[in-house]
Amino acid sequence: MNSSAVLLGLLQGLFEWLPVSSEGAVTAAFTFLNGSPLSEGVSFALWLHIGTVPCVLVVFRSEIFEILKGIVTQPTKPSPLILYLVISTLVSGLVGLPLILTLSEASELAGNTAMGLIGALLLITGAVQLRRRSPGVRGPDDIRLVDGLLAGIAQGFAVLPGLSRSGLTVAVLLGRGLDRREALVLSFLMSVPAGIGATLYAGLDTGFGITSEKAVAALVAFVVGLVTIKALTELAGKVNFGVFVLIAGAAMLIGALWQVSAA
Repeated sequence: MNSSAVLLGLLQGLFEWLPVSSEGAVTAAFTFLNGSPLSEGVSFALWLHIGTVPCVLVVFRSEIFEILKGIVTQPTKPSPLILYLVISTLVSGLVGLPLILTLSEASELAGNTAMGLIGALLLITGAVQLRRRSPGVRGPDDIRLVDGLLAGIAQGFAVLPGLSRSGLTVAVLLGRGLDRREALVLSFLMSVPAGIGATLYAGLDTGFGITSEKAVAALVAFVVGLVTIKALTELAGKVNFGVFVLIAGAAMLIGALWQVSAA
């Protein structure tokens, strides 16, 4: 059991920072290893954000301190960044919650069916990544409400396993003309409230009891995430992962179809 927990934590810690769906990777691995329904795999993947959210708090502690300072000192005059985070979080919840509830009803989707669905969504993520966008010039002082609205919609849809949260949000922000580093930072910052919400939802869905599998997976996700976040942030800003994601998605689809045909 612990060996599978280590693998799940490794996938979460590694892929959370890349434009590759960590939720899709964890969900696919969980359903495959345990023969579980898709809804259980999604719930476990959402819960694992408890391991990677602290990584963002550590690495971006200066930015987060300034955000909290602004909330305390000027509660009636929030900065553009604070407004962005509030709007993106609210919109993410409005879009994502109905999708999660729909997935929870799809308890019959397990094994090959779940893997095939995740593979199809990975193909969409890969296609988005292949559309390279020229870096914009807008910086932290030029964040607009519509940026938060559109990024929040993208993040909400990313609850579907196979759609990359970071990949979709960064693509939206680059399309809005933000420079690459600012888009990456905003994507990571907005992952904090989203990750906390995902963990709370998973706890309400399956219970807040901590099993040995959950504890090991969360610890591995934190350690791996903390070690790799800086390097992978730089890499994600320079390398197009679209081909890799397309290959992964195609492999999942082919594997699922092969298993069905062999049954």
